[in-house]
Amino acid sequence: MPSITFVATGHKEVGLCNSHELFKIIEQIKPEVIFEEIPPGKFEAVYAGTRQQSLEVKTIKAYLHKYPATHHIPVDLDIDEATENEIKAEVDGIAFICNDYNAEYNYLSRLLSHWKEKLGFQFLNNDQCSKFILRQRILERQVLDALRKDNNQREIDHDRLNLAYNQWIDQIENRENEMLRNIYSYMEQKKYNRALFLVGAAHRKPIMQKIQEYESKAKIKLIWTFYK
Repeated sequence: MPSITFVATGHKEVGLCNSHELFKIIEQIKPEVIFEEIPPGKFEAVYAGTRQQSLEVKTIKAYLHKYPATHHIPVDLDIDEATENEIKAEVDGIAFICNDYNAEYNYLSRLLSHWKEKLGFQFLNNDQCSKFILRQRILERQVLDALRKDNNQREIDHDRLNLAYNQWIDQIENRENEMLRNIYSYMEQKKYNRALFLVGAAHRKPIMQKIQEYESKAKIKLIWTFYK
């Protein structure tokens, strides 16, 4: 039965979350194919160097140089760039507000940054990291609700913030479904025996839950391993 290893990543290099450490992990797995959290529409530009490369792309480029027979495939959802940038700007603003408005959210943000730097992929692939991130999602909703009721925050366009946040959550859901759908499709067509899926740590727990649904419906069954 084909196997696939799920490795949660951090996109930007900091401390032990770096391309050297990720390279070592990939080399241990020795995948025939690497599935990447990149939309097909941006894939060529990213690898041509006309777009800023992530930690994962930098590492995969180095890995392909040493192991050129390895396949790598973009599996993320193509999203209109203007819409994506608009939502990202709003969500970045929401995160800034949450850090300023909620002490627990700010504490979790600092914890995530600290342990990502100190422990790297060991932390990003740990259930504790997933718990911190999921708790932040809950707090974001609570902060948005509290701001709406706060008479001192009337200058904020609450409807706009809530719309952007809901669009972002829907976008994440659609992207995770698209990534899994593409992975199962490629694995069924190409019959790879050993695959690797690199994706941001924020997607780890939700995708683990979605895999159960895909395994019950998909024509091909995969042996999933979650890197520890």
